[in-house]
Amino acid sequence: MPETSDLVVITPELATDYLRGNGALLEALEIDSADAPELVAVPLKQGEHNANFTFANPRTGAKHVLRVNYISQLGLDDQIGYEYRALRFLEPSTRTPRARYCDSSKQFHGHGALVMDFYEGDWVDFRQPGQVAEAAHMLADVHAVDTREGCPLLRPGDPLRKQLEKCKGFFKTYCSSAFEEEHVSTAVRRMFRDAERALEEPFDPADATHALNTEAVAAHFLIIPDGSPGHFVDWEMPIVGEVAQDVAYFLSPTTTIWDTDDSFIFSADERRDFVETYWRKVDGRFDPGRFEQRFEAYVMTNCLVGITWSANAWVEYHDPARPLKTERTFNKLQEYLDPDFLDRAYDICFR
Repeated sequence: MPETSDLVVITPELATDYLRGNGALLEALEIDSADAPELVAVPLKQGEHNANFTFANPRTGAKHVLRVNYISQLGLDDQIGYEYRALRFLEPSTRTPRARYCDSSKQFHGHGALVMDFYEGDWVDFRQPGQVAEAAHMLADVHAVDTREGCPLLRPGDPLRKQLEKCKGFFKTYCSSAFEEEHVSTAVRRMFRDAERALEEPFDPADATHALNTEAVAAHFLIIPDGSPGHFVDWEMPIVGEVAQDVAYFLSPTTTIWDTDDSFIFSADERRDFVETYWRKVDGRFDPGRFEQRFEAYVMTNCLVGITWSANAWVEYHDPARPLKTERTFNKLQEYLDPDFLDRAYDICFR
């Protein structure tokens, strides 16, 4: 993988040239080469590790997403290929974008590229019970996909312990930087202490058999205005694991404040209602196993994921060579590391 400073930032002009000049892509989308000059890449939501553009088929009007990968959060050489294979495998759920084309050659200025179908919709509104219930339904439908044969997703053993080890890596980067603040380090060490005790809850491999998104944030749940089934998007970091991980992630205060301008946090009653709704939507398609016992542990570790990721990102955002930065993310990172929020997150997730 190239160094961050060597990455070429993909502009709409570069993306447009890529679309027009890629014969294999045009063939995969059944676009005649004569129509290629009409393709135009329009910037979509920019993430921390991928650049996204929309474009339309000149003849049919069908819209697609061009996703260009900069950095692999999973440390994979073929990050874009991994996401492509995940989407193809999850297609039977009817909840994920249909993948149309994958370019893992990295001939596109060193980047992998993926094309998938574009879906209209709004991010789930946490204050709308019907929309929150639809998000629970999306989770249930994806979790119900059979992973016993042909599943290309990583299987990290005990995902809970792997998650905690990942948090330790993020925190180590923060503590070894010039940006460490004592109030953050003290709060996070207290969380680690309690989360370590939660790991004493036994892990049953029989429960770790479900396809997880691992980043169940509001922006990944597209709600269709006309009431049609929504779509679960952004499959950058899927694994096979325990459903408790995704459910706890969706409900975590470190998740809900990320995509809301007023820093929404679910109440205890709302969190309980969501879990009950989720299991109704599962509707017996798989057994709960030890969900209840492991769920409490995942509540802790998912909170730690959000906070330690933010601490690590705070260091990265001070690196002038980082290719993707947004003012909104910079402001959110400060909110995550604020003493009042750290105390509130501890009260909700660890007490």
